[in-house]
Amino acid sequence: MTTDSLFADVSYFQAPVDDSYPYEIFSFRSNDGTFEDPNFAHNYQWACAAVDSGRLACFIVYFYWRPNWEQTVGVHREMVEAMGGPHPAMISMIDLESGGNPGGDQSDPVNRSYWRCAEWLGDPKRVIGYANSGDFATMWQSRPDGLRVVGAGYGSDPQLPGQIAHQYTDGQGFGGGLPEGCAPFGNCDMNSANGLSPTDFAAACGIGTERNPIMAGLDEHEQRELLDSVRYIRSQLSPWPQLGHDSEGRPLTLVDAVAELRKGLGK
Repeated sequence: MTTDSLFADVSYFQAPVDDSYPYEIFSFRSNDGTFEDPNFAHNYQWACAAVDSGRLACFIVYFYWRPNWEQTVGVHREMVEAMGGPHPAMISMIDLESGGNPGGDQSDPVNRSYWRCAEWLGDPKRVIGYANSGDFATMWQSRPDGLRVVGAGYGSDPQLPGQIAHQYTDGQGFGGGLPEGCAPFGNCDMNSANGLSPTDFAAACGIGTERNPIMAGLDEHEQRELLDSVRYIRSQLSPWPQLGHDSEGRPLTLVDAVAELRKGLGK
């Protein structure tokens, strides 16, 4: 039996996500160039908790690519790091569209964006792309081997090379019987990972999907307390830009800051 996994793709144009969201994959925006999506922090926090509790198999955080790619990728990374760093079930997606961008082949800077994210996440599989067939063919002519993409085609499947899912509607009637949206967003961009279960989709993007056996032995209240504690510990061990930066420009963690302080005191 063929399995198709549906998921929504949202930004601040939709409501923030809540527990009424019905699917096991979730995609949301972090930034458009240097513009930070106001709903990102809420959506990211919910997505992390949803994966940890077994509600989601994985989630996608996407950024709208701009020619100032180093800044664009930098903002994407900084926003995630500010929330405790990339969750093990997080996938980064390059949203490549011609709207507001220069024409012609942008393969070199787009590929640099891809590899910068892959280096950060530690696995190229955890970085995917998004484009319609026209933008894919003209703007991303030379692509990394093994690139996975979400192909946008309203009313028809573009079947792009490496396509792992199809964005089949923008919520305006192209679904052909598939949902034009979902709770809590109403009509919105919707995607179908054709032939893939949520765990299959996650695995194809380099995400391990085994559920933590410790969680299975806890009730809902105990799970929430444990997850809150884990997220707090992770946030304390993550980089804090307000503490300063090292010689390579990377934000210091609390441990780094204490080491710098001891060094300054001559200890």
